[in-house]
Amino acid sequence: MSRRLWEHVEEVFEKVLFGKKSPEDDGPLAGIAPDRTRNEFVSDQYEYGGLTGGPRSVRMLELLPGTRQQDIACNLTEYSLDSGLRKYDALSYVWGDMTELTPVQINGRTLLVTLNLRAALLNIRKLDQPCTLWVDAVCIDQANVSERNQQVAIMDDIYRNAARTIVWLGDSHPPYTKTAYAMVDELAAEAISRQYAGAINSSNFLSLSMLSAERVESPLFDRFRDDFSILHLACARWWFRTWTVQEILLASEAVVMTGTFTMDWDRFCTGIDYGLAIGIWNPVQLGIIVDPIVAPYLSMSALRKHCRSFSTPTSPRLPPTAPAQALLDLLIRCRFRQASDPRDKVYGLLGLKDADQISRISALGIVPDYRLSASQVFRHTARQLLLQSNDLNMLGANTATTNQELPSWVPDWSTTTSGPHPLMHDARGRPRQTHASRSTQASLRFLSDGGVLVLSGHVVMDVTRLSPVLHRLQRDSTKTKVIKLGDTLATRLLALGQLFAHLILFYWELLSVIPHLATFWDWETFALESRCPAIQEEADTLSSQTTDPVPPPVGEGGYDPFAVYWQTLCAGTMAPGGRYATARLFYSWRASLHAIFQLHRWRVDSLLRPVAFVGYLMRTWRTYSEFACLLEHVYERRLGRCSDGSLVLLPAETEVGDRVVLAKGGRQPLVLRGYGEGRYRFVGEAYVHGIMDGERFEEAKCEEMRIG
Repeated sequence: MSRRLWEHVEEVFEKVLFGKKSPEDDGPLAGIAPDRTRNEFVSDQYEYGGLTGGPRSVRMLELLPGTRQQDIACNLTEYSLDSGLRKYDALSYVWGDMTELTPVQINGRTLLVTLNLRAALLNIRKLDQPCTLWVDAVCIDQANVSERNQQVAIMDDIYRNAARTIVWLGDSHPPYTKTAYAMVDELAAEAISRQYAGAINSSNFLSLSMLSAERVESPLFDRFRDDFSILHLACARWWFRTWTVQEILLASEAVVMTGTFTMDWDRFCTGIDYGLAIGIWNPVQLGIIVDPIVAPYLSMSALRKHCRSFSTPTSPRLPPTAPAQALLDLLIRCRFRQASDPRDKVYGLLGLKDADQISRISALGIVPDYRLSASQVFRHTARQLLLQSNDLNMLGANTATTNQELPSWVPDWSTTTSGPHPLMHDARGRPRQTHASRSTQASLRFLSDGGVLVLSGHVVMDVTRLSPVLHRLQRDSTKTKVIKLGDTLATRLLALGQLFAHLILFYWELLSVIPHLATFWDWETFALESRCPAIQEEADTLSSQTTDPVPPPVGEGGYDPFAVYWQTLCAGTMAPGGRYATARLFYSWRASLHAIFQLHRWRVDSLLRPVAFVGYLMRTWRTYSEFACLLEHVYERRLGRCSDGSLVLLPAETEVGDRVVLAKGGRQPLVLRGYGEGRYRFVGEAYVHGIMDGERFEEAKCEEMRIG
């Protein structure tokens, strides 16, 4: 443990046990009366009147001036977006706990709002002049479904027309907030002085390859590398919500706000990006785990940079993205985000345009309608995505779900757990160039109420054997307890206990890396099995001896079981330099797992797990293998053998007897489970080396396949 880290731990203990203050805790407002946390005056309940100004009419909130010790009072007035006469700020925030409401005054009446919204209004309010805001929870009559539908439909224009968007991350936590903002500001200043510009990323999902930029040297590294003050900003729920994506991407100008501390959004991101570049925060742990705290920021920042890059004249122009594919990409990229209403996982993205700023997603015929259930919204969205495209890419977004109301081919967007990455993109997030059905267009229709999807395809092989599932390693760092000086001793002791519990949990999470990596040994053994004893003997010898060099082909006809194996692992994605360079990366990566593989072979990896962990840690701390960047598609999948002997990368839910099918319009083979004549359930996508570019597709064999 470094000296700076130990000093930080000592400081935490002093604050937790004794409530000791640091000099930063006493700011310029020390000694002033405390903030009023609840309105003292409460009157009759505020009642909404209907909007009368047309389809683009909205309400604006006039936040009246006052001190921090006075009640919060506001006025609501109707306003048309078409007039363009009134300047206003749009608030982007998280509602918070709906079971804890507090009163504010609206037009002389009382309206109950969440504690988080009240805190935002308290800090935005000015002493001497009113502020004009658009705040969804207040400006929309949430009990009026028709109004809610109409207002959500124009949400994009509301945020686009705002003078600026205020990103409210929550109330401040002295002294950490002040320290964090000062640190980010200093990082941004150095980045600007060095003319540092982070790379624009167009990946459709967060991956190791997205984080493979070279480390930047800076004198600020030693100064800030053990500073954890920014943790509470990174854990803010704002980063994890669905609606906030649209709100920040549509903003022409934005400011980040935590308590009374503010910073321009672009400057804030510049500082964070520079901190990641110089290495004071490490987004990748143990070479394979993307830190879940960093992931939402990286995703949000990459989306905004990517969208804004198309608005600059010097940016290279990419081919237009079809609206169906644009919405599908957004749904996939934002799947991990949360929404209190599952329907908002779709509706919260409809206001966005695709990357070329031409095609409107609204052309898909998907409009907000809160009269529909979440299952109806998801089914309609899936149907429209399929009908508006000439492929079956949407099927790759399916993940395991417990929602029995959804047909097997409809993605359940309410789930936030990470399923397997869709095979329509390669491991670097680029569109896959191969086409398993020879670039045919999808032939599909729907039966009855749209619950049965009818495709045209043919069976290629049956699944006969399965390997273990390789689950994604994830950490949940978002529940870290933030200790506040106003807490009682009992609360501080409880927080301290939670801190130790998190440390123990983190230790076991780290040790779980060993059995996770040992799964690759099981996979390798599975992949090298052969029906031919001679080939199997040579493969076993090669498996036990190979470390770094690329071996020659093994077996009859130049068959190389290792080549098929590693190309299946990376699902056909090649590193720069092509096949030979990628093979070298594979054997180098494999060599880094040698100690783990040996202990696993001896069946003592559970006993000597700390030893194996230390060995792996020495190779991977603060770095990651280039081949590991190509493994994005193996997680939440398993290897399988099929009836013709092919090695197949399959969904985790695959069972023996499932069928690998090639369907018209499908870029990837599909896995279907039969339960009657011509009737199937959709299981997922498959990668089969050697048939991904139409080598086994025969259109003459295609027949109707009904998927329910």
